[in-house]
Amino acid sequence: MTHLSLFGTLFRYFAIRFVGWVALCVFGLSMIVSLIQTVELIRRVSVQTDSTNKINVINMALLNLPSVIETILPFATLAGAMMCFAAWNRSNEFVVVRGFGQSVWSALAPSLVSALAIGVLFITVINPIGAVTSKRYESQIAALFGESENNFSVSSNGVWLRDTLDHGKLIIHGEGLNPDTASILNPSIYLYDNNIHLKAAYHASMMQLTDKGWLVENAIKWQNDGQETELGNIMLQTGLGSLDLRQSGQPPKSISIYQLPNFIGALERAGIPTTDYQFHLYKLLSLPLLLAGIAMLAARITLRNVSRGRPMWLFTRGAFLSVFIFIFSYFMQVMGTALQLPIVLAALAPAIAVVLIGAITLARTDES
Repeated sequence: MTHLSLFGTLFRYFAIRFVGWVALCVFGLSMIVSLIQTVELIRRVSVQTDSTNKINVINMALLNLPSVIETILPFATLAGAMMCFAAWNRSNEFVVVRGFGQSVWSALAPSLVSALAIGVLFITVINPIGAVTSKRYESQIAALFGESENNFSVSSNGVWLRDTLDHGKLIIHGEGLNPDTASILNPSIYLYDNNIHLKAAYHASMMQLTDKGWLVENAIKWQNDGQETELGNIMLQTGLGSLDLRQSGQPPKSISIYQLPNFIGALERAGIPTTDYQFHLYKLLSLPLLLAGIAMLAARITLRNVSRGRPMWLFTRGAFLSVFIFIFSYFMQVMGTALQLPIVLAALAPAIAVVLIGAITLARTDES
């Protein structure tokens, strides 16, 4: 049984079997979820416009596919692992391997390494692709239903905000943003007309979004001819509400894992809360560990405790385990984003808990 060593013949055989079952479940679940989302999208469009000619539903489904895979990957891994191990039970492959004196860890090493590799593949390849497609998907949804697109961005030298008016727009650049008071520090404001011609430019110590518009403090105005005028405190028209300013910005899933650390740093320098982005980053990094832990739990409840001829009992256990992982992950997300727990702990806790439980139960199996 030396071929069960890392990347030996048997190792590759069991690893390919495991990856094949997981890939099949990822494909099946993603198609089901995408179909449901597509039907709902068609319904929303038909209710609003009485026509579906304005959208390409296949293109929309493909754009949202990486986001769907991110959502269903842990559950697809659980389903694929259980189906794979159930097949090993029926063919007695696992029993034969164990009969040659291999420990449960050696027998399951191909599956655990494959689960880790699937997680690494997702965060290094699929996640960056999904970040690009997610932006395009959200942009098309906003254009289709008339929702406001992202009007806020962060760069290394501050924040940028676009405020669309009835007869023009404001482009605002500031050193920092306080979303709690809806205020921008040291802003430079550029006023354009509908023809995108610069009408005037302002600089101020601070501007705050109020119910009546932008309250600009200590404003200085520059005309196109270079004339400078001190205006003091003035009001400028706005097309935003305070909620728009507080919720503007890119959602975490639309930012690649390679860009997230720098983006978080830029947000912190601008004084913008980064809780959601940090949680998303640590959650992505813990994904390989979570998938390996799920493979351990799937092995424990499939290889030893499920009798042949009782597929419904296997399905029930899998469903219960899926619900437990989902509820615990959601609970930790709520605790982390509410700052009741450290962000790192809240993001890593589901993966660590699943791995510890799986390792402990498998160790007890190996002793018996």
